[in-house]
Amino acid sequence: MIGIIVTYIVMLITNFALSKLFDFLPGKGIYIPFAIYGTVMEIGILLPAIIYTKMKGESLIDSFGFRKIRPKTVLLTVGLTLLSLPPFWCANVLSQIFVPNTAVESASEMTSGSLFGSFFVVVIAASICEEIALRGFCFNRLKKVTYLLTATCISALMFGIIHLNINQMCYAIVLGIIFALANHASGSIWTSIIMHSIINSLGFIVLLLGEKAANSAGLDFAEATELERVQDNTMLITGLVLLAVSIIFLPLIKRVLRKIAVSENNPEAMTNLGLCKETNKLEFDGGTAK
Repeated sequence: MIGIIVTYIVMLITNFALSKLFDFLPGKGIYIPFAIYGTVMEIGILLPAIIYTKMKGESLIDSFGFRKIRPKTVLLTVGLTLLSLPPFWCANVLSQIFVPNTAVESASEMTSGSLFGSFFVVVIAASICEEIALRGFCFNRLKKVTYLLTATCISALMFGIIHLNINQMCYAIVLGIIFALANHASGSIWTSIIMHSIINSLGFIVLLLGEKAANSAGLDFAEATELERVQDNTMLITGLVLLAVSIIFLPLIKRVLRKIAVSENNPEAMTNLGLCKETNKLEFDGGTAK
């Protein structure tokens, strides 16, 4: 447990230090493209996990959970991602009652340079590096030394804090819980990497379209969004509606998690997640439960 905590603290300090460094450099006339500094920051989160794992003499592939998953599991994972959107949106909207939308504030920076480079950072680098560090390292190790629920909640909190702002922290915690349970159900880190990349892809597209629409109207996207957030009273109502939808979706999320566990012949996950009342009566054969 101590090794996990110390490694995470190193991740957090590295991320914070790099963030402050890249905020400081423009004031000195040094401008680094988002594609470059974003990639560096993601690697900074990942490296401590790799170093610790290598120091322990463990296989990176096995330790981080890089196990092949079936095509059916990939499809189920996409479905689980779509079901996860209302809880994600709910946490995002409710947090904006108190704080600005951090992603929107960074939109112009992401879209002003190379779109391919920005897409690479947001969709590929962030998904792979953060999932290896937070799920492959933190969650996988935590669930070996504590209860599954405890490991899930702690790793989700770690995932939220690593974003260094309240807005992203709120929805990252929610997604972190679902990502961890998805990985436990499949026994593979590929599930959360897929989910993370899809959600970031959708977010990137929304920011790109919003920035383009604002520019066409002669507006600053971040300023317009913040003005609407402060003056509009619909945030709470929207958040509560999304909360209701999220509650309705919970049984569906649970059902898809069960199907992922069945698809991957993972009766341990069925038992630990409490997704089946009579797990011991299930017969697994080629990814189907009889």
